[in-house]
Amino acid sequence: MTKLVFTACCFLLLLLLNGAHHVEARRHRERRKDYMLLVFGDSFADAGNRLMRSAKSRASRGWYYPYGSSDSAHRNRATGRLSDGLVQSDFLARMLGNDDESPPPYSPSEVPDGSGVNFALPFSGVLNGPREEMALGTQIEQFTRLVNRRDIEDVDLDDSVALVSVSNGHDYSHVSDTTSSEQMNAYIRDVTDGIVDAVKRLQDLGVSKVLVNSLPPLGCTPWRSRLSSYARCDSSGNTIASTHNALLAHKLSELEDVLLLDLYTTFDSVAQSKSGSTPCCDASDPNGYCGQEDGSGRAQYSVCANPDTYFYWDYTHPTQAGWEAVMDQLRGPIQDFLAISS
Repeated sequence: MTKLVFTACCFLLLLLLNGAHHVEARRHRERRKDYMLLVFGDSFADAGNRLMRSAKSRASRGWYYPYGSSDSAHRNRATGRLSDGLVQSDFLARMLGNDDESPPPYSPSEVPDGSGVNFALPFSGVLNGPREEMALGTQIEQFTRLVNRRDIEDVDLDDSVALVSVSNGHDYSHVSDTTSSEQMNAYIRDVTDGIVDAVKRLQDLGVSKVLVNSLPPLGCTPWRSRLSSYARCDSSGNTIASTHNALLAHKLSELEDVLLLDLYTTFDSVAQSKSGSTPCCDASDPNGYCGQEDGSGRAQYSVCANPDTYFYWDYTHPTQAGWEAVMDQLRGPIQDFLAISS
């Protein structure tokens, strides 16, 4: 009898172990690949990396109401993001399954965690930035220091994806109507060369996959269409964006493990399905900004009742709903490129 009980126990133990093996194998097969996310670029991807300032200004407005007012993930508070809520890097992080938001901002004194690092800053560009620290190349240098210090190791980079978002048009913000086509084409070559050089540097440092934003239709932003009361796009802005995108696509086609994200088509598609070029948050002064107040603290702007029905939040940035719709359209290409499931 004792022998029979012992045999039965052994049999049950084998069943449990075998079942555990199959469960573990199934978990392994179903588990999605975890990527370290590295974010570079401008305010389309910045998740509040610029520290809050004591006084509200055009540069610091992302830390003040009405920014963040639709962001339930952060208790509807402003977080430095230039939107009413989440931005592109947040939705990409969710797509990767790493977290509910963009990875933490870069800090020279902190070691990054496994989710990655966000280096992006508002007003960043390749050639044109208010301060050198905001340039794309400077952000790549910050990342290089982390790699050289072994704060980010080779094993972390084996499954890493970088987002390069130089897509808010800051490099082209100073272009005037008197710029000749030859000058403009030469300038576009310099900007796109800078983006490609940044991608190559990231790959040389060990980043395995790179996503690169194209330019959206710059002429259809509220900033460029405001003179027509948001009824018409500025053709010159769209020509710049189209030329930039065609040249960038040609140059990136020579590189492996790079995916160009078509913001031009997706922005146009989503904007037309929502409010077009009309912003949800509109300044009273055409040269003012969303969130601006006068000396007495009175609002010099108006906010729409339903941001979810608008594509643009302010003069250049999408709403949270706009970003969600854009990233939904880009989900398929990104998942195919990274070999991840939904």
